Amino acid sequence: MRKAFRQPKEALNPPAFSVEAAEKWALERSRKLPEDSFRLQALWYINFVVQHAPGERKTRYTMKIAQSETYGRSGGLTPVLPDPDPNLVGEDTRRILKNRLWRDYDDRAAIVDLVIGQVSRPADEQILLDGTTHAKYAARPQIFADEAERVLQRKGSRNLKGNKPYFLVIGATAGIIGALVSRGFEVSATDLSPKVVGRELGGVKVRSGKTSNARLMKEADLTIVTGMTVQNRTLPGLLKLAKKYNTSTIIWAITCRNFGHYYTEHGVDSVISDPSPFLLLPGPATMAIWRRKN
Repeated sequence: MRKAFRQPKEALNPPAFSVEAAEKWALERSRKLPEDSFRLQALWYINFVVQHAPGERKTRYTMKIAQSETYGRSGGLTPVLPDPDPNLVGEDTRRILKNRLWRDYDDRAAIVDLVIGQVSRPADEQILLDGTTHAKYAARPQIFADEAERVLQRKGSRNLKGNKPYFLVIGATAGIIGALVSRGFEVSATDLSPKVVGRELGGVKVRSGKTSNARLMKEADLTIVTGMTVQNRTLPGLLKLAKKYNTSTIIWAITCRNFGHYYTEHGVDSVISDPSPFLLLPGPATMAIWRRKN
């Protein structure tokens, strides 16, 4: 018999949402697997500034990519990155983690993401974005809006907190906010960047995450959370609030792009894995979606 779908207050396990906890899960699952798929072939450090469209936020990002047969990724807002550590390249990524050979938390997150990608189940859905860069950017927010509607349907109308679905976007971007607003949802947005707080994105004024997240999470039926929160270590606290207030969750996984299986196993409703910044490059790009089963 299929189990009944659990509400977030029953499904979420907030302590699991850290790089440390995910690392333990990945190392246990990969313990008996051969080395070939886990050898670190390349370590990429990238600095870039992006503004996807006029009216969208302009942000300087840093990114670290650990590459084997697939790749793992971490992201941050550090203005300048040092050179990668050449001694890590060629090593078994599991050994790097076990012996704590990584240089910093960003290295660690990217390497955990690589390992976890090798031991996770396939995504429930993959969506190909193609065409111009603008066309791909315009199509991406609709994926989030579609997924939000799907999550609300599973949540059930009797579990809504008000007469109209209310969404919270943590890590504000104009595209996703605008897509939700255009479908008639009530939307709030927060961010930790002083350059974004107070601005209007997608028709919504962005509030400070430091002072507003707790109150807005209490009111929201669903929150879309940027994967950057695992990097700045705020994700466990946010999901503790989501559990307390029975708020459904979608994680936008640019950072830790391969965590979809892990996140949904520990109670997140849905994870959307985003190939950014490679979405900006010519040619097709694939968005992957993992969904909680019960």
